[in-house]
Amino acid sequence: MKHIYLVIVLMTLFSFCSTAQSYNIVLATDFDGNVISGSKEILIQLIRQGKPVRVGWQLDFNEDKKSDFDHWVDASFITILENEVFTQIEPIFMQGPNLDGPQVDIYPSNTQWTGLIGTNGKLLNRYLMDNEARPKLVFDETLDISEEEQKQQIEALEKKLQTMKEVKTWNVATFWSVQK
Repeated sequence: MKHIYLVIVLMTLFSFCSTAQSYNIVLATDFDGNVISGSKEILIQLIRQGKPVRVGWQLDFNEDKKSDFDHWVDASFITILENEVFTQIEPIFMQGPNLDGPQVDIYPSNTQWTGLIGTNGKLLNRYLMDNEARPKLVFDETLDISEEEQKQQIEALEKKLQTMKEVKTWNVATFWSVQK
């Protein structure tokens, strides 16, 4: 009897595990926002049925229409506007590719990144910075930097930080998958 019970439990767990994580890509767009496979209408229909959605996107920083790298996240706070779907990307801590090898590094900072991605192939994104936690810029006295040069460097850094807070728009290829 114990063996039958164990087999039933294992079959139930296997069935749950094999279907719980199974997704189908129902829409893909290119870097210009054109549909290359699937249908926005089907995606919208499945969202309205309450199906869990994941979205993947490819970035093309050198604009050669080839992916430089991909990201995937669970879709959260989904908006349907006309015949387009948008989802916010939960904030993540700042990371970046390590050019010395195939590795992504996480930066030792409280700076976070967030975005809003749509089936129109647009990714609006910005950085979230904790100004109170930001350390004061201190110059090493042995570098022999004048007060004027220090002031210029601080102003340049402040300008860069302000620019990071601005919302930027990137063209991305997208993949929208829905749980079976």
